[in-house]
Amino acid sequence: MLAAALVLVSGSAACAIPGAGPTPAPPSRGDVARPTPAPEWQTLFSDSFDGAAGAWPEEWHHMPGWNGAAQNGLGQLEVGHLAQLRSTPGWVLPPGTQVRVSTSLLMPDTGSNYAALWVQHPNAADPREIDVIESYGPLKPAGAQLGSHICYDETADNAVNECEAAGMSAELWPVGHTFPAGAKPWESFWEYHAEFTVGGDRVQFHAQDGSGHRPYTVATTRDPRRVPGNTVPFHLRLSNKDVDAADAVPGGTRHSMLVDWITVQVKYPTAAS
Repeated sequence: MLAAALVLVSGSAACAIPGAGPTPAPPSRGDVARPTPAPEWQTLFSDSFDGAAGAWPEEWHHMPGWNGAAQNGLGQLEVGHLAQLRSTPGWVLPPGTQVRVSTSLLMPDTGSNYAALWVQHPNAADPREIDVIESYGPLKPAGAQLGSHICYDETADNAVNECEAAGMSAELWPVGHTFPAGAKPWESFWEYHAEFTVGGDRVQFHAQDGSGHRPYTVATTRDPRRVPGNTVPFHLRLSNKDVDAADAVPGGTRHSMLVDWITVQVKYPTAAS
């Protein structure tokens, strides 16, 4: 008769056959495969413009030949007449990084100002851009719009749109009509968002109020030239320009764009993705 050997496993008795080797222990909790957590949004850049009235925003610099901007002491940046600013930091991000550029702002209420927040594409010799939001004001048919430019027609007026002829025309979407009456972009602060993936080919836009109500959600057609790459930094731009004199419409009282806050958030790619 074969003698039985006892092997204790976690305080319990189990039979083992002589010569068959030890009974394996059950897996510990550390051996159990766990799902990779989904990436979360991380804040890469944030400015809430909480400086003293008249103070220059430290994270920005004005472009040569243009006016600057100042904080108004109410937690806002006042981007006045003929102002053009660029974020001092720029960003180079690995392919697969999701990027969300967001702002809360109030547009001028005139028919002579052309104000915007936009993303400057990374190649200074290639003036593409993502317009998170831009506005010609309530007195202009275009009102507010967003868009994606992959080319500019800077040639002499020859009755030919060179960009369109080359298959690189801009995609522009008027959106002023989507906002409720009494809460247009020049009447109320709204949040504006643009999202893209580095190495991707599409930009998605939406606006929302404090309750999450979205007047619009728009996505560009697919084209890898629409999103920044990861070779040189991309920046943010704020501008408030004049419309052409022939297109100006009298009226309105507030020529400044008031910016409450701006953020750049990212989701870095995981090893599994």
